[in-house]
Amino acid sequence: MGESMQVELVSEEEWSCLQHRLDLSPRQSQIVQEILHAKSDKQIARELDIALPTVRTHLARLFHKYELNDRVELILYVFRTLRECSKQWQPASLAG
Repeated sequence: MGESMQVELVSEEEWSCLQHRLDLSPRQSQIVQEILHAKSDKQIARELDIALPTVRTHLARLFHKYELNDRVELILYVFRTLRECSKQWQPASLAG
């Protein structure tokens, strides 16, 4: 997907809930957003104007924090957490 074709995957309200539930630092939040847009470590480093080892350090800390092995597991963890956030906004009759 081209840079100009990026799609908003989560609303601002959902992202706020994710940041809170996952206890993400501002930089971790940026890195997770880039991962959700299928960016490589090199692309993330360029986009955020940080060194490649810094990106990898942030990822390693996220993997350790949530007891994950790789970015695929991180993405799944983020979406499971998003599902929990979404349940907050469902009417009681739908939250089953």
